Amino acid sequence: MSGQEGKRIQVILRWVQILDKLEPFFKETGEFVFRSRVESGGKVEELRMPETGYYALSDKPGWNRLDKLNKVLFDGVAGDTLLIELTGEELDTLGGPDRLDTYRREFSGDPDTWVGHYEPADEGSADPENMKTWRICYDIVRAD
Repeated sequence: MSGQEGKRIQVILRWVQILDKLEPFFKETGEFVFRSRVESGGKVEELRMPETGYYALSDKPGWNRLDKLNKVLFDGVAGDTLLIELTGEELDTLGGPDRLDTYRREFSGDPDTWVGHYEPADEGSADPENMKTWRICYDIVRAD
């Protein structure tokens, strides 16, 4: 580890929005499960959301967003890199789960430069948080 010793950070998932419920038109909602894997400083934290069951979500506005999740995905001392991976799947009883696009972003260097708010369209049209099948929003904060 270089000069980053002792810089504790948190990665906090704020909201998730479904753009494609991955179900036939006649089915109102999909049954979604999300998983996170965040790694920094030799520490790996993995979560399943929700812990049990699933979220029933549509792709229709007003029914397609999980607001105010405020789920801490990582809390620890930062290393030289931070890797954030989020996956989602729509559970199917027939044919197995349908997977949403995988979100993967890696940060490197001084952890103070990672601190910020990450959401769709804050970095232009190719924003990594704006995927084809879903969108995410999270914060990286100093936790010292």
